Amino acid sequence: MKKSMIIVPALALTAMFLTGCASMPTVTETSLDRKAMTSKLEPQDVRRTVEKMAESLISSPGVLEVTGGKRPVLDIEPLQNRSMQHIDMVSITDSLRSQLLRSGLFRFVDKSTSGTDIEFMDAQANLGLTDSKQAIRPGQQSAAQMFLTGALTEIKNTTGRVTDQYYKFSMILKDLRTGELVWADEKEIRKESIKSRF
Repeated sequence: MKKSMIIVPALALTAMFLTGCASMPTVTETSLDRKAMTSKLEPQDVRRTVEKMAESLISSPGVLEVTGGKRPVLDIEPLQNRSMQHIDMVSITDSLRSQLLRSGLFRFVDKSTSGTDIEFMDAQANLGLTDSKQAIRPGQQSAAQMFLTGALTEIKNTTGRVTDQYYKFSMILKDLRTGELVWADEKEIRKESIKSRF
């Protein structure tokens, strides 16, 4: 009697363990340059676009002429999403900013000055605990000299089982002092998917 009471819970526990193991997903690391799996915008599309746009911008003769080794302050507005998909445009903008910062051609100002930053500057300037000549006061932050903006647009056509999806990233760089457009470029992506008959 006692043996059967021990065996039943042990079998139940083993069954639960095996069922749990069977339902665990298999996870593998995939290449950043894997082939397209859908007609939607995929991570590799975004990464290639950011790399292409950054390379185009930093190698542009117009940009090199305007910067002239001076490293102007550049402000980037988050790219606009004019597509039908939910895409994290802030993340794409951050990736672009990182690449441009690494190029050494530009400086950037963090527009998200927090209340803590302002309190810290105020304490430096007014409490008398730091050298007044070295204290950072509000109003001393750098101003943007150039402005980069852009958008993602999409055209989708479906005919029968075939879906043709077209995406275009377009960007422009503006010199705020002169109002001139210093650089502009586009990256196009086109994908086609065919639904199964079954």
